[in-house]
Amino acid sequence: MKSKLALIDLVTVGVVASVAFVLLLPGVLRHRAAARNTQCLNNIKMLGLAMHNYHAAFKQLPPGLGGTVGGEEDECNQGRLGPIVALTPFLEQQALWEQIANPHVSRKTAKLFPAMGPVPWHDPTEYTPWASTFPTLRCPADSKAKPEQPKAEPIVVNTLAMPEVPAEAMISSALCNYVVSYGDGTSLMGDRIDMQNAQSARRAQAGMRGAFSGNRTMKFRDFLDGLSYTIAMSETITPGENDAKESHIAQGIKGLSLNPSLCLKAHEGEHADWWDTRRGSRWADGALAISGFQTVLPPNSPTCLSDLGMKDPIASASSRHADGVHALMSDGRSIFVSDSIDAGDITQPGVALGEGYTRPGSQSPYGIWGAMGSRAAMERLPRPITSLPEIEEEVTNQAGGAQGGKSTDIWTTWTDRDGEHRLKAKLNRIIDRETVELEDRQGILHRVPLNTLSDKNIIRAVMLHETQLESDSR
Repeated sequence: MKSKLALIDLVTVGVVASVAFVLLLPGVLRHRAAARNTQCLNNIKMLGLAMHNYHAAFKQLPPGLGGTVGGEEDECNQGRLGPIVALTPFLEQQALWEQIANPHVSRKTAKLFPAMGPVPWHDPTEYTPWASTFPTLRCPADSKAKPEQPKAEPIVVNTLAMPEVPAEAMISSALCNYVVSYGDGTSLMGDRIDMQNAQSARRAQAGMRGAFSGNRTMKFRDFLDGLSYTIAMSETITPGENDAKESHIAQGIKGLSLNPSLCLKAHEGEHADWWDTRRGSRWADGALAISGFQTVLPPNSPTCLSDLGMKDPIASASSRHADGVHALMSDGRSIFVSDSIDAGDITQPGVALGEGYTRPGSQSPYGIWGAMGSRAAMERLPRPITSLPEIEEEVTNQAGGAQGGKSTDIWTTWTDRDGEHRLKAKLNRIIDRETVELEDRQGILHRVPLNTLSDKNIIRAVMLHETQLESDSR
């Protein structure tokens, strides 16, 4: 009798546990998705702040395509650097910017690269800055978990300077989830602009209507529709660990700029011609097909190239968030754009010079989504688009919760006594009252003599260390 009751009790407990698991699982998944949304939103806000700080410093935005020209691929970058490269000093990546902006000697081959580096597709094991993306450029929703591996020993160096990490030990890669807006144009939007050529300049003025426009630089005064109504950045799905199909780019589609909906048909059908480069695969590359998007096809649509190649793409914003993408408006606000946003008639050609295209000066044929992309078409949305209130609340709560964290979890800039090196890191500990152990955002441990830091940083390190000891003793 006792064994029978015990068996019934066991079955009851199992049923109750199963029901509880089924009921709780959706809530757990929602909380995880909300956390990823919050981090992604924070990233795009940091990019917006960097963009505004850049404009405050230089009175213009960085070009969509910039850099050095006039040499071989290892002697200049062929003018292919994207705007995020220019924003690195404003994203707390001064050390990375110093590597790029100055001549760089490869640890692998001892080759000397000029300032601003080679082309973005150069071997990243030889020119390591092109394989040095940082957490701000990665959306956690698109970062696939890697198979469990034995924990590797941390890299330890004895200086504040960032080490040259070999490719096999690199924690970071070249991927980037955030792309810049080229507006609602469809004709040759990825082409470089020769402003000395009257026809090229007229074509750019007529059809390149976005916040970013090839190798042209924009100023906030150019946004006649208003910064609050013009989109500046959004997201893209990257290849990731499993080379996500959503990041593939179909190529060779004739008539694409006259009928963008052909891109949807190519991805839905049995299209066999695919470009060998993926969306978001090179953070430093400014090519529209890789690091930009157009407000033509609605969010989470595919990306395609016409038969003219990468200078004539239709690139779409995309993400792994449910039902839409995060976006940055030009005034610095972040919003969430639904997949179902009004995108007008995607079978219509974009605004451009030439027969068959929508007449220059016209309102966007791509509805509200297209109007958000144009900076000066005199289209006014009903009201400034605002972010989702629940996400804003989560960001606020997260910021408030961080105040209760460990004192050593504070990320700060550390400087040596000579002022030669600066490092963004957190304090782990002080070893034997002589050596400071700092951990940077890549997990590299910097163990440096305490007396080599600046006086201000020595005091900071000691105070943080004492606070941590007091906290541990409680």
